[in-house]
Amino acid sequence: MATAPALRGAALTTLVPLVLGGAVLLAGGVHAWPAWAAVVAVSAVSGTAALRRTAPPPRPSPAVRPEPDRGGAAVYAMQRPVRAVPANGLPDDVPYTVDVTTRTHLAVMGPPGSGPGGEGVHIPLTGHNLVFALTADGPSDVTLVRLQARATRHASLVADGISMAHRRMPDMVYSPDLLESIQRSVEAFEPLERPDFEVRLDDGPAAVAPVDDDTPPLPRTVSGGASLRLVLAPVTGSGYWVHWRLEAEIVCGGRTYSPSWDLTVTATSGTATHHPGGGRTSTPVHELFPDHWNPAAPDGPAGQDGETRRFEIAAHVSSDGASIMRGRPRPAPEPEPREGLRHREAGDRHLAAGRMREAADAYRAAAGAGSGHGAFALGKLLHEQGDLAGAERWYEVAAGHRFPAAYNNLGVAALQRGDTDRAERWYRQAMDEGDWTAVDGLGAIMAGRGDDAQAETLWKLAADNGQPNAAQNLAVLLNRQGRTAEAEALWVRAAEAGNAGAAVHVGFLRHEAGDLKEAERWWRESAERGNSQGAYYFGVLLARSGRIDEAERWWRQAAGRLGDPESFTGSHMPTESGFGYALVRAADSGEALCAYQLACLLDEKGDRAGAERWWTAAARAGHIEAVLRIAQVAMNDHDDLGGCLRWLRIAVEDERTPVERLATAAGALHRLADGLYDGTRPDNPDALAACALAVDAYERLHGQDAAAYEQPYAQVLDSYARLSREAGDVGAADAADRRRGALGSRPR
Repeated sequence: MATAPALRGAALTTLVPLVLGGAVLLAGGVHAWPAWAAVVAVSAVSGTAALRRTAPPPRPSPAVRPEPDRGGAAVYAMQRPVRAVPANGLPDDVPYTVDVTTRTHLAVMGPPGSGPGGEGVHIPLTGHNLVFALTADGPSDVTLVRLQARATRHASLVADGISMAHRRMPDMVYSPDLLESIQRSVEAFEPLERPDFEVRLDDGPAAVAPVDDDTPPLPRTVSGGASLRLVLAPVTGSGYWVHWRLEAEIVCGGRTYSPSWDLTVTATSGTATHHPGGGRTSTPVHELFPDHWNPAAPDGPAGQDGETRRFEIAAHVSSDGASIMRGRPRPAPEPEPREGLRHREAGDRHLAAGRMREAADAYRAAAGAGSGHGAFALGKLLHEQGDLAGAERWYEVAAGHRFPAAYNNLGVAALQRGDTDRAERWYRQAMDEGDWTAVDGLGAIMAGRGDDAQAETLWKLAADNGQPNAAQNLAVLLNRQGRTAEAEALWVRAAEAGNAGAAVHVGFLRHEAGDLKEAERWWRESAERGNSQGAYYFGVLLARSGRIDEAERWWRQAAGRLGDPESFTGSHMPTESGFGYALVRAADSGEALCAYQLACLLDEKGDRAGAERWWTAAARAGHIEAVLRIAQVAMNDHDDLGGCLRWLRIAVEDERTPVERLATAAGALHRLADGLYDGTRPDNPDALAACALAVDAYERLHGQDAAAYEQPYAQVLDSYARLSREAGDVGAADAADRRRGALGSRPR
């Protein structure tokens, strides 16, 4: 549970309070839109909902202590308000059927592992419906002799979130990925019934008592073929996790049966009400959902009929208050038709044997037979072969069959095309299906937009849910922020879990510590897993130790994957959920580094043609040193002034070009312009083109250090004005003179 300072900090960070469905902003009867909007703004900035304990158990055991506060919690749209409760001690051959189900509109979610099976625990709120249904299956009468209840223990409640039903769509939904869940929640909503009996768990002993004098008492007899249905309302004021048992005595055919049902309940609502004038109060479930039974108001809250207009906000909120849902189990995809399964398994066999065409044909047949898995496999195969449009087409077919990994890979494909908005929508839909690989990809989008705080939140959540690629991405982010100890711990953990990118960084750590043997081990391991940066650094170590041929082999293998780089490339790390994807510039990729280093090695061996090929590949990926080198090759080896200037313009316009390299290029361009100038000609287009690019280079340099570069900038402006005027471009010459006149010093 969150402390008040922690919750306030989370709210200020996200501007989204944990107020879903039941986050009621009271405006003192004012219904005008501006007043309500003001309340929303106040709540969004100042409020966040805590899972509050409203009262201790009636007689707490000295051994029971509340767990320490853990931060905020997640919000879930309740899509399954009715839950069956298994019976204890009931033989299989009984001549009747007895079903016990719970229906609630608000539940606290216990974290995974707090209950059996390692899943999250659904803890309904006080006052919900517990439906007891007894049917005489045969001709014999069945008698319900009595129902009794007892609280078995009170446990401290560490909550992971709240689950809320929705009467209608909220007025504001801050997380787009919540929309579909909320719509299904609205469809599943049904008002609770007025109960026949209260289960008073705070009494000692607990009592099952009629709610009014009109309720027929027990025992009750059911004739053969008929049914009895009783609605009970468990009631407690305890904010602890109350475990209780419902016990029945049933007589049929001369035999007595004593089945029981183990249940839980709490009075912790998990929400708070924020008032327009400031302040907040704990919100009981009866205020949020007036149909939940409240013994103090058996006819419902005065003046409310359950349809009172409420202003509601929906938002996912994580453990650190950053508006991200966590802990949602992934639903199974649609069942695979038998014919589709047969074709898909045939495709898997072809793929394993390297028969790509046959695999594609089999997967296409599987998709045609209704297999979402087959459509996904075909999309993934096309994706790996570079057919992005074909991959997206089949991923969408798979998504239509609710195959969860398809949503993630649609996000990857959109990101490769540079459409981050579309990628975000697909990633959020994948998140709604519980796919943590998509959370990793969404973090990459946020990092690409410069939103480090949101990226950190997303990667933490994904890493905590077993995504090593997310741990690697998070470590890079933390290291860039100077949080090196946190980054190192994450890198080591991710590398040991098999992440090749993290292994590169662990190699750096070992290298910096002077342990070259361990550095080489980690870089080799990374390279063997297909990581090109690992191949680059492993090759550097090999070359320094004289193993040139081995270094060349690793560099050539990695550089061969460069192909035609897009503006972004992905860490296509296959997982059971599809492709893990991280934003990384092609120029910073290991492939570009390897291509450049391979070119330099070939140049030293005298293979100028091979060197030019790999410098060009690295330059096309944006590697600045390769750009400058290939510009030099164009001019010196091929007398290709146009090609030289095209490459140099890339370097001039790229903000990553180091200042000293940019200054060298600018000076060379000015000298080139002077060398090309022929005073006997009325125009000098080559000289003018070189001088114009020199002007652009010096303009950038002057903007970074006016004192150091003002004089050469003034000189190149004088040259450009003269060349422009001789070429008849008076406007360009005058503009250069004006820029020259704005400078303070005159060239010496």
